[in-house]
Amino acid sequence: MKLKSRKQKRELAAAIARGRELSKLGRDPEQALEFLEEAVRKFPRSPELRLLKAAVLLSLQPDDVIAEAVKAAELSPQDPGTQVRAGHLLIGKGDLEGARSCAARASEVAQPDFVLKSGLRSLKGRIAAHEGKDDLAEECLRLAMNEDPTYSNFAVNLAMFLAARYRQEEALEVIDAALQIATDKNDLEQLRKRITTLPS
Repeated sequence: MKLKSRKQKRELAAAIARGRELSKLGRDPEQALEFLEEAVRKFPRSPELRLLKAAVLLSLQPDDVIAEAVKAAELSPQDPGTQVRAGHLLIGKGDLEGARSCAARASEVAQPDFVLKSGLRSLKGRIAAHEGKDDLAEECLRLAMNEDPTYSNFAVNLAMFLAARYRQEEALEVIDAALQIATDKNDLEQLRKRITTLPS
């Protein structure tokens, strides 16, 4: 049994590594989805594989994202990182209740040195924005971006929040500042193009 368990752990680790690699490359999302669907069938209790699959589904089968994110969160209720990542996927698809649940669980179990604390702060900001609590939302989104300025998603979340409230000039300032230091600029550049076409 131990040998089998060790073999399964090695295979799971290899599947996660390959899934991350395919997802990161982004050149062939269909290939990534095909691999991750098979991996999830083989390891149905892996929250990481389900999160990777949900992220790929965003561009291919968006209606299936919520189910995978919810399942990932259910499989790992004591892992705040899983809860934060699942929560962002859920709020992005409009599942406010699901995102709230993930944020609450993450807040409950996260330790002071939680590596995704900025991600949790950003998630709470996005939830507050959906609830119409704009002051709280902006505070959380700005804090998250300032805590981790190289992570483009936090700048994207703040810029989208500002643009949705007809504050395009401020949104563009956020994007332009982030473009100077962010490690991944693609989403920022695409959002900048979209904002410049919006009516002021």
